[in-house]
Amino acid sequence: MIINFLIIIQEYIMKIGMMGFDFESPNKGCEALTYSFINMLLECYGNDLQIVNFSYGGFGIFPERYPEIDFLIRRPKIKNPIDWIKIKNEMAGLDIIFDVTFGDGFSDIYGKMWNFTTDMLKQLAINSKKPLILLPQTYGPYKNFLLKKWAEQLVKECHMAYSRDTASAKEMNIKCKDKIRVITDMAFGLPYDKTMYNIDKTRINVGVNVSALLWDSGYAKDNKFELKVDYYTYIMNLIEKLLEMDKYAVHLIPHVISTNNYNNAENDLRPCKEVKNRFFDNDKVICAPAFETPIEAKSYIANMDIFVGARMHATIGAVSAGVATIPFAYSKKFKTMFGNLDYKYVIEARNMDTDAALKQTKDWIVNYNELEKASLKAREKTRDKLNLLKKEISVFVNK
Repeated sequence: MIINFLIIIQEYIMKIGMMGFDFESPNKGCEALTYSFINMLLECYGNDLQIVNFSYGGFGIFPERYPEIDFLIRRPKIKNPIDWIKIKNEMAGLDIIFDVTFGDGFSDIYGKMWNFTTDMLKQLAINSKKPLILLPQTYGPYKNFLLKKWAEQLVKECHMAYSRDTASAKEMNIKCKDKIRVITDMAFGLPYDKTMYNIDKTRINVGVNVSALLWDSGYAKDNKFELKVDYYTYIMNLIEKLLEMDKYAVHLIPHVISTNNYNNAENDLRPCKEVKNRFFDNDKVICAPAFETPIEAKSYIANMDIFVGARMHATIGAVSAGVATIPFAYSKKFKTMFGNLDYKYVIEARNMDTDAALKQTKDWIVNYNELEKASLKAREKTRDKLNLLKKEISVFVNK
């Protein structure tokens, strides 16, 4: 008598906690971090994943784009200490927890309550005894002494910590015994497909990312970034000079896109439309689409010969697509991050006036082949850095 044994092998599902990620946001840069990291997880751990997102937002279109992943949401009640215990116990059931604090949120610059909320989630992850990985991000700055000390303690107690820039890592490492390792921004790994768009190549295509943050937001009106460059004058004069020569086409490219709230203070669609209205009868000024995802945005940007942008993740998309890129830096985060890649073609808008910024931009546009070569070299460096990150987090697979 032959007895057949039916052996059912159940695949182990890797349970991953994620904190500080935007799955649905008008800011395509924030979403770019999420798309890049989700793809990294799939490369590291395979398709058998359950992701628990500790967030107040939703998942947007991610479940339909990644149907192989089981997405769960956990909305913290951070003002309720009883919920802290529940969250810690839920985290104890995970395999690993990753935090990116939205790229630049590991700081009190967005307010004490914001900082308390994000830090408390990190603390609960540490208390759960599961590995907490602080993914490449910016650390600080801090005004509050106690919050800074808490941040230092969190870095010391986490399993591993990475930074996307040298400057903030160096400052934090003074108290954290060199715990933080410098990698680069994960959005450099965002996939793209140039064939999504059919761009006319009869002219040199210059992408101009018009940032509402610097155009007419409260930050711009109060000059909270302490810019010496008049951003409006810079953009308008740059486009006028390009149009004087028949060889250029100008593409107005938004990167923070709020189709449901056109009057949103940071909606780049508004200033892009204003600029187009100024040149309404010129077919060499083209408005890019209102992209649904950062992958669509990067795919369009990848078709440019030159890209000038003030949204940092828009410039990251351009450099990582090998495009000659001129970042318009309104904060130190540009210099420190691109400096790590030896990419020097950055307009320091806090250190030079409008005329100097325009002259420098035009000179670089004329010599854009030089910038393109530098972008390709920077792209290779980011690939090596992100491959190192993938290699190190892959060791946590538990099958």
